[in-house]
Amino acid sequence: MASVTFKNVYKKFGEFVAVADFNVEIRDKEFLVLLGPSGCGKTTTMRMIAGLEEATSGDIYIGTDRVNGLLPKYRDVAMVFQSYALYPHLTVEDNIGYPLKIRKIPLAERKRRIAEVARRVELDSMLSRLPKELSGGQRQRVALARAIVRTPRVFLMDEPLSNLDAKLRTQMRAELKHLQHELQVTTIYVTHDQIEAMTLAHRVAVMNKGMIEQLGTPREIYNNPRTLFVAGFIGSPPMNLIPGEVRDGVFSSGGLQVAGVGRANISPAVLGVRPEDAHAVEVDEADVNLVAPIFAVELTGENTLVSVRLGGQLMTLRADKNFAGQIDQQIGVKIATDRVFLFDGETQDRADF
Repeated sequence: MASVTFKNVYKKFGEFVAVADFNVEIRDKEFLVLLGPSGCGKTTTMRMIAGLEEATSGDIYIGTDRVNGLLPKYRDVAMVFQSYALYPHLTVEDNIGYPLKIRKIPLAERKRRIAEVARRVELDSMLSRLPKELSGGQRQRVALARAIVRTPRVFLMDEPLSNLDAKLRTQMRAELKHLQHELQVTTIYVTHDQIEAMTLAHRVAVMNKGMIEQLGTPREIYNNPRTLFVAGFIGSPPMNLIPGEVRDGVFSSGGLQVAGVGRANISPAVLGVRPEDAHAVEVDEADVNLVAPIFAVELTGENTLVSVRLGGQLMTLRADKNFAGQIDQQIGVKIATDRVFLFDGETQDRADF
C-alpha cells in the first residue's frame, strides 16, 4: 500500500492548462474523491498517476518512488473505467484472472486468487458465464474483481458507476465503500456526481479549472464551503445562491431581507441558503424573511421540495412530506440565519460575519 503525492504539478496541452500547480498528499489507505464538472482536470490528474499522461512539470510520487517517466506497467496501480472493458469472448473467471495470466502466475495460484476475489464481490457462482450473460452491476463487479486480484498499491477509479441505473449505483456505492474498508488500499475516485463523493470519500478534492478549490472531509465541505463554486456544487438539491447586497448587517435581494449577516457593507454579495435551512411558514408569522407565491411543489418521498420565485430565479425550500401548499399560494419563508453563508460577489470567496 502507498500514499500518492503531487508536488507543483502542471499539465498542459499546447497552451491549454488542464491541471495547474497541483499539490496534494493522498494518504496511505485513504479513499479520496476528485470531484468537479467536466473539463476541470480530474481525469487528467488520474491519468498522470497511472502514467497514461505525463506531467508537464512537477513531481508525482507513489509511496517514496518518484514515478515521472515510469511506464504504467511498473507503477503497480489498477484502474477501473467507466466502460467495463471486459473481454467478451472470455468467461468471468478468465476476465478476472487475465492480469495474473500475463504476469505468468502459476495456474493453481491464479485459481486460488480468482476464487477468493470472486467471493468478495459475490461472483463465485458466475465464473463460467460470459459478459453478455451478466447485468450491468455484475459486469462492473467483474471489472472491480479484475483490479482487486492484482493486489495493487493504488486503485484508480474513473466514474465506474456512471453507466448503472440509480438503484444499482446506490448498491454499488455501498459495495465499493465496504470493499475499500476491507482491502485497505489507497483509492482515488473520479466523479462529477457529488452524491458519490459525499457517500464514498474519506476526503473530497473539489476541482475547478484545473485547481483544487477545497480539500476536506465531506462534512467539512458541506458545512463550511470556502468559495461560491464549492457552495453551489455540493448539495442535492443545491444550495440557493441569491445575489444582492449587505448594508449595515442586513442582506437584501428584492423582497428578501436577512438581518445579522455581515459586519461590513458588501456589494455585490451572494447569500447561500441550503433548502433544509429555509422553511415554509404562514405569511403572518413573526420574523418572516420573504413572502412569495409557490412556483412548484415536488414530493420526493421523504420530504417535499417547494420552489418560490425570487426576482429572476427560483428559491428551493425543503418541507415536510405532508406539506399541502398549492401553486400560486402565498407563503412565508423563514431562514435559519445561523446557517446561512455569505460570499463576496467579486472575489467569490466566503465572507466572515
